Amino acid sequence: MVDRSGTPLCELRDMQKAFGGIHAVDHVSIDLYPGEVVGVLGHNGAGKSVLMKMLSGAYQRDGGQIFVNGEEAHINNPRDARKYNIETIYQTLALADNLDAASNLFLGRELTTGVGLVDDAQMEGETRKIMGRLTPNFRRYHTPVAGLSGGQRQSVAISRAVYFNAKILIMDEPTAALGVEETRMVAELIDELKK
Repeated sequence: MVDRSGTPLCELRDMQKAFGGIHAVDHVSIDLYPGEVVGVLGHNGAGKSVLMKMLSGAYQRDGGQIFVNGEEAHINNPRDARKYNIETIYQTLALADNLDAASNLFLGRELTTGVGLVDDAQMEGETRKIMGRLTPNFRRYHTPVAGLSGGQRQSVAISRAVYFNAKILIMDEPTAALGVEETRMVAELIDELKK
């Protein structure tokens, strides 16, 4: 049960975004609380992705405010969003198909040794820890992600966000291209994240 009596983890207030004369998001407000899973539903073109892209910093908003832990957040790009521990997993997953799980998890944030070399062993160890927590049956650590199932690829993307301390995790249609078993696996991952 989510406690909705305190300050929301994230508040979107009066969010607005237009493309020319088309109002994609027109005065939308949402509160998000810790441990809560929120689905944004609507028809194609209803503005769901646009709203999430404003929170993730991919789009600049035309109006409205974002508050994180009760303080106004200034999010103008994805790097700003990460400062507020907001991570996004897009439908395309943004994984490098030729790299393994550890290399994808740390892509652009590689762990290094004292002399500045990439520390593959430490990255693999950290990947095993986070993947072991979220996906205990995952064993394909040295397989390029192109060879993984859709659910396993989603696990790598979610693990990356969790490892880097996401407090707000945006998932764009996380099960759209998955089969029944892979969808169940993603649902279990989401349940684990609520803890």
